[in-house]
Amino acid sequence: ITCRDWSSDVCSSDLVGVRRWLAAGAIGEPRAAIIDFGFRCGWNPASRLLNPELAGGGLLDVGVYTLGYAAMVFGPAEAALGFAHLGETGVDEQASMSLRYPGGKLASIFCSVRTSTPHTARICGTEGGIFVEHFWNAPKAILTRPGREPEILDQAHEINGFEYEIREVHRCLAAGLTESPDLPVDESLATATTMDQLRAQWQLVFPMER
Repeated sequence: ITCRDWSSDVCSSDLVGVRRWLAAGAIGEPRAAIIDFGFRCGWNPASRLLNPELAGGGLLDVGVYTLGYAAMVFGPAEAALGFAHLGETGVDEQASMSLRYPGGKLASIFCSVRTSTPHTARICGTEGGIFVEHFWNAPKAILTRPGREPEILDQAHEINGFEYEIREVHRCLAAGLTESPDLPVDESLATATTMDQLRAQWQLVFPMER
């Protein structure tokens, strides 16, 4: 089925549809996720992407998207282990991470500012899987289950995909909320904690932290 077969609130973005599939148990129990977000920036040591004075590097720029997506699926990580390449300027140019969640669930994650990757997310469950291209700003998601036709959530962005975030902020302000129920502060803090743990493993300390 396509997004046009869903109600308009579900079709507001692929993210809502993926969450609905997960909540409904469409793929059974999610057991693993494979997520990547990497691109090759131009070589400019003074840029925000490569300058340690500006907290550059892949983890804080694009890795947060991968970790946040995994947290959406599994919740806070129990443990994280990562390997990073610290480049000429001392920031993490690329990194590979493995995370463990309650119940033995696992995520394999890659991020980079100097290596291009497909920007995909794959969620693997006991009864099927979900595949999302360009997951951090995607208009489309695909649900696959053995013996059944794939279900496709396909809804082009009205503008560029950021409109959903803007609308949610306005909705929360109008309702007097100090945080969004879809992304509470505790979830953001848990992701930040995981990133701090990974940077400690890499001995990646920015000048303003010394």
